[in-house]
Amino acid sequence: GVGVGRNGQMWDFQTCTLLVEHIGFGPESMFPPRPWTMEWMRKHCHERFGVAPDPFKLVSEWHFDDLVSAKATHILFTNGLNDGWSVGGIQQDMSQTLLALNFENGAHHSDLSGIGPSDVDTPDIRQGFEQIKVILDSWLQDIKRDQSSNEKSHSNDKEIGKTQFLRKNQPLSITSVE
Repeated sequence: GVGVGRNGQMWDFQTCTLLVEHIGFGPESMFPPRPWTMEWMRKHCHERFGVAPDPFKLVSEWHFDDLVSAKATHILFTNGLNDGWSVGGIQQDMSQTLLALNFENGAHHSDLSGIGPSDVDTPDIRQGFEQIKVILDSWLQDIKRDQSSNEKSHSNDKEIGKTQFLRKNQPLSITSVE
């Protein structure tokens, strides 16, 4: 497992379902040695949660192997390159709205601080906060502009708010009428 208490339970469940991570600790680690095998993972996940790990779920369900073809948009991936997890991160832009920001001096979650940018952040993290604000503000302005344009062009329609949601390759049409 990955910890105790509610937080440990949540991380452990996520590791047993969506993010099956091949993590073991060797004799030179700061953690007690623990080899990792898929057999151990299956047994652990079944005993603790009654689930079977699916290491390919992010690919099969959410198309993480080809987000562009899956028509995903407006995702900003951030990576602190001093974080061991960054090797599994998306580190290059995939399209104009699937962007990657890499922080040379960033570490685990240093790019996600709710207080930043601050004096304790490295220059690349401070610059990254500013880039994130600009990108997200631009995307929000585009969405507001699109919504406003859409509302004007459909002002006489009786059907308002029709949205397509995509999950497991099955389009689900949600309609609300005001």
